[in-house]
Amino acid sequence: MTVWSFCPNAIRNQLSTIVIKNKGNADDLLEYRRLWAEWISDFKGCDTKKMWAITNGIHDAIINQVAHVSRRVKTFYTFNTDYRFYNTILKPYNHISISPTDLTKITPDSYVIVSQPNHEGGITPWFDPLKEHCRKYNIKIFLDCAFYGTTFDKLDASDLVFDAVAFSLSKNFLLAGFRAGIVFGDDLSPSLTVPISNYFNYNYFNVQAVECAKVILPNFKPTYITEVAKPHQINYCVNNNLVPADIWMWAFDEHKNKVCITDAIKDYIQLDLDKH
Repeated sequence: MTVWSFCPNAIRNQLSTIVIKNKGNADDLLEYRRLWAEWISDFKGCDTKKMWAITNGIHDAIINQVAHVSRRVKTFYTFNTDYRFYNTILKPYNHISISPTDLTKITPDSYVIVSQPNHEGGITPWFDPLKEHCRKYNIKIFLDCAFYGTTFDKLDASDLVFDAVAFSLSKNFLLAGFRAGIVFGDDLSPSLTVPISNYFNYNYFNVQAVECAKVILPNFKPTYITEVAKPHQINYCVNNNLVPADIWMWAFDEHKNKVCITDAIKDYIQLDLDKH
């Protein structure tokens, strides 16, 4: 069973128009940033960050930024209801995975990695308290927005509590293989920013991810699937005694276990997308 979205026919068709390039240039970078800034406007404020970088998915952004801040950070915190691969990324560091009910136990001189919307099914009710706690103790947050567009949520990403804010096309349209991502921040790792500088004559960024973004971002809004999927999600949940999550591909059973329903409803969603 799939664990997130699917790739609609119209997007597959658009991908076939990608121009394969051996090398990018400065114009590609400007276009990539512009397209992403427009696409993520529901999570406003990233353009207020001083720096940005192309990333090979959000994993790449986290790996490089964690290494960058590790010189001054004593402990990295994640949540046991969130993305499990964080545990793998943070193995070389002092890392604690906690329950959201214990967020006030996060100590000063720490760094938090969290996704929103996240694996609990949407923007979590403990996210605002987390930000308040981190502001109080000058703790920075890496905000993983992998599920952006799979809900109708809006968020202010300009908050100074966010050390970095990252997005990708991996989950929304099932385009993980393109590794098309972007990160914004005020103090990003040089290993993220130098590859997109003229220092390497623009040889070290993923130009195929840029070409993917050029054909997807202008033609498909973040909620392209979500707007059609939500009625099907709700109907399926009513008929199967489930509670719909904010993220359209998930639901909760009577025991509050998360269930992925993508395979069950994606054909109906595709039929409706074909009508648009």
